[in-house]
Amino acid sequence: MNTVIYTERRTFEKYDDQRYMVYLGEKVIPDYTLPAMDETPREPVTGYSYTGTEADGGTLIGATGPERNSLINGIIRTKYSQTEEDAIKTHQIELLKNSDIPKAGEYEAEWEAFNDFRTKAIQVVDSWLS
Repeated sequence: MNTVIYTERRTFEKYDDQRYMVYLGEKVIPDYTLPAMDETPREPVTGYSYTGTEADGGTLIGATGPERNSLINGIIRTKYSQTEEDAIKTHQIELLKNSDIPKAGEYEAEWEAFNDFRTKAIQVVDSWLS
């Protein structure tokens, strides 16, 4: 993983027809001082830190357009494949049918983790599009 600090907020940009570069895990650095290029002191600015798989701190996701659902799905796929998501949802159906199954606690925990990640993906994309 690579962490990079920018002086402007980053969101997403088209990479190619099937992917977008997204900037996740934003951390705002209120009084960031740029590295000195010479002896001249620099004024602090607001910095924005991003951590991702790419050298620029971004993360490539599968997305065919800048639409909300495409970006959300792309972010979800960085952690969960479609097959894994389907399995988690199937486990929830099993719990609805019988809450006393032996793996009930495990299934509830995996649902909570998935849903937390999904909710964060939605919040990030909504902040970009607002």
